[in-house]
Amino acid sequence: IAILPEPVAEIAAKGFVHLQIIGEKGYGKTTTLLALAAQFKREGKRVAYEHIEEGQSQFTTENNALDVFLLDEAQRLSERERDRLLSSLSITGDGSRAVIGSHDDLTPLFARRGLPLTTVRYDTTTLAHLAAVTHRRLTYFALGTDTPSVTLSPDAVRCLHTTFGGDIRATEMLLYEVFQRLRERGEITVEMLRGLANK
Repeated sequence: IAILPEPVAEIAAKGFVHLQIIGEKGYGKTTTLLALAAQFKREGKRVAYEHIEEGQSQFTTENNALDVFLLDEAQRLSERERDRLLSSLSITGDGSRAVIGSHDDLTPLFARRGLPLTTVRYDTTTLAHLAAVTHRRLTYFALGTDTPSVTLSPDAVRCLHTTFGGDIRATEMLLYEVFQRLRERGEITVEMLRGLANK
């Protein structure tokens, strides 16, 4: 149900050698990596996704036989592991390619090895993207119908965008609280959001 942000969708369509997505938690890096992994699998590529857990500093995936290796939370890798990762990657894109999600910019490491790297920064999201994401998720969880029983008014989406910017996780957390208080189907208005914020 993920919707790729426009810059990533354009890059994926045009092609890339290696791709880095930088952003703080909650801005959609993991969702993007998982969506790209699914897209590459549909295209018949050999793909693996790995998430580096907090407290870990190494990856376990053997990526030499892969077309694309998607590595999440790459900033947690030790210097040795970063070197191991970069040593396994293709310079031309003919071998293993990487998509990494990171809080830190790893551009200098790629540059020192002559590895081409495209970077997308998630520091905000567009109003249109937030509206599309919330609508897609409400539709998906509408339990078998094509029309969600609960929707967001345009003003409510605008309020969420103004309040949280690109932090989709924080947006979802507030909406969760709103949904816990809903007693009937219909449209969530900006007044409802503001009323919750004042409680």
